[in-house]
Amino acid sequence: MRDLSIYELKNIKGGFSLTSTAIKYVGDLIEILILAGRKLGSSLRRIGSGEVCPLD
Repeated sequence: MRDLSIYELKNIKGGFSLTSTAIKYVGDLIEILILAGRKLGSSLRRIGSGEVCPLD
């Protein structure tokens, strides 16, 4: 492996950039997970207490 010159080091591009779109999608994902958790918890609570509507 060779050593890079100062010029080459300054011109390295890449890495991770956090954009507003990525932040929005992370927020949306968290919101979906919270909503799914609430629905699952509510369903489990209704099944446990016997307050489930019949499927006639």
